[in-house]
Amino acid sequence: MDDKADQYSNTAMKKLISINDLKVGMFLEAEAVTEQKDGEEFNYLSALNATGIGGTGKRARLTGRMHEKVANNGGVYITSENLIESLRSTGLSLVTIDTEKGLDLPEDVKPLTDPNRKPPPEGRLVHFDEEIEQAREVRDSTTDTLKTALEDVAEGKEMDVQKVQEAGTVISESILRNVDAMVSLTRIKQFDPYTAMHSMNVCTLVTAMAMHDGTDPGQLPMITTAALLHDVGKTRVPLEILNKPGRFELHELQEMRKHASHSGDIMREDGSFSAEQISIAEQHHEMLDGSGYPAALRGDAIHYYARLTAVADVYDALTAKRVYKSAMPMYQALMKIHKGKGTEFDERGVDLFIKTLGLYPVGSLVEINTGEQAIVCEPNPNDSRKPVVALLTQPNKKPRVAPYVISLAVRSQADGREIVKVLDPDKIGADVEKLMADVDQRGERTDRKVRTS
Repeated sequence: MDDKADQYSNTAMKKLISINDLKVGMFLEAEAVTEQKDGEEFNYLSALNATGIGGTGKRARLTGRMHEKVANNGGVYITSENLIESLRSTGLSLVTIDTEKGLDLPEDVKPLTDPNRKPPPEGRLVHFDEEIEQAREVRDSTTDTLKTALEDVAEGKEMDVQKVQEAGTVISESILRNVDAMVSLTRIKQFDPYTAMHSMNVCTLVTAMAMHDGTDPGQLPMITTAALLHDVGKTRVPLEILNKPGRFELHELQEMRKHASHSGDIMREDGSFSAEQISIAEQHHEMLDGSGYPAALRGDAIHYYARLTAVADVYDALTAKRVYKSAMPMYQALMKIHKGKGTEFDERGVDLFIKTLGLYPVGSLVEINTGEQAIVCEPNPNDSRKPVVALLTQPNKKPRVAPYVISLAVRSQADGREIVKVLDPDKIGADVEKLMADVDQRGERTDRKVRTS
C-alpha cells in the first residue's frame, strides 16, 4: 500500500455525510450531466445518493475534460475549499463519499447512516430507526414555531415568516432523509384552538406526497410552508366557534368555512408568500367535483398541491378525536378517501396518499393469522403488506410479558405470520400511543419462548 493509501481509513465503504463534514481529500460520489443550450454543450457535476434544498439555483460546472474524469471514476476527488463551497451553493445538504477512493471521516464524526447495515430502502437516504428521533425533535420544534406564529396573527401581531419558512425547510429535509419517519408521527393528534398539530400533520403528509410524486426537492419548502399555514385563517374565526364542543349550527358553519378565504387574505396582506402558496392555502377545501368551498372550483381550476392538501386535510380530520365524535380508525379513513377518488378527490392525489401511508400505517392495530394481536411500528416501503410489527398477545389473546418486535418481511422472524385483519382500537379498549410507548421502552427482538440463558 502506498503512502497516499495509508492516510485513508482501513474501512473502505460509501458513507452518507453532511455537506458540512465534506473536506479536501475526500472523494464525492457523483456523475457528469451533459446538457445542450443554444447549440452549445455544457457539463455539470451531479452528486449521487445526495439531497438538498433551498439552493441558489446554481450548478457546479465542469470544465475541460473534467466530465470524462468524473464519468470514469464515478465521482470527483475534492481538491479545494472552493469546490466544496460551489457544491454547497447548489443547495446540497447531504452527500455520499467513497472512503476507498478518498479520506474517511474523522473518528469523532459519524456518518448519517450506518454503512455496515444493509442500505436503506429505495428513496430513503437513512433507515427509519436512524431518523425517527430527529423527526420527533423536528415535529416538536416546528409545531411550537407554528403555534407562536398563529397566536401572533390572532393577536394582530406580525407573523415571523422567516421562522415559519425555516420550519418548512427543516421538515422537508427530514422527509427527504426518510419520509416514513415523519409520516409515522402524523398518527399523533392533539387539539389546540388554531389546530397547529393538525396543520403539522397535513403539511407532513402533503410534503411526503409531493416527494413521492417526484417534485424537485428545491420546491418542497414552498409547498411545506403553504401547507403549514393552510389553516392560518382560523385565527379570524371567533374562538367560541373554534372551541365549540358540539356540531356547528348553520350560521356557525358558514362562519367557519370563511377560514379558507381568510388564509389567503392573511398571506396576501403579509406580502411574503407566492401566488402558488396563497392558492394552496385558499383552495384546500375545494373538491374535484365542485362541491367544496369557498369558490366551488372544479378539476384543474384547483391548484394541484391544493388538491393534495384536500386529501391530507380530510384524512387527518377523520382520524382525530373530538368531543362530538370518535376518531375514525386509520384503515376506515383510507377507505373513505379511496371511495371519493375521482369525485371529491384528485385521482393521482389519492394514489400518492395511499403510497405515502401504506396499507397499514404506523400505529395500526392488526390481527395476525395465528390469532395474535399486534401493532404496526415501522413501515416496509418495499412491501406494505409486510411491515414491522410488535406482537402484543399470544395466539390465545393472553398479553405477552413484553412486546415482541418482528419483521413480517423476514421469513425467519415472521415464521408464516401475516396480517389478516385491522382492529378498531376503541372496540378493544386500546390506547395506541401508550402501546407505541411501551414498544419503544420494552419491545424485544428475541422471543422469550426461545430465549436461552
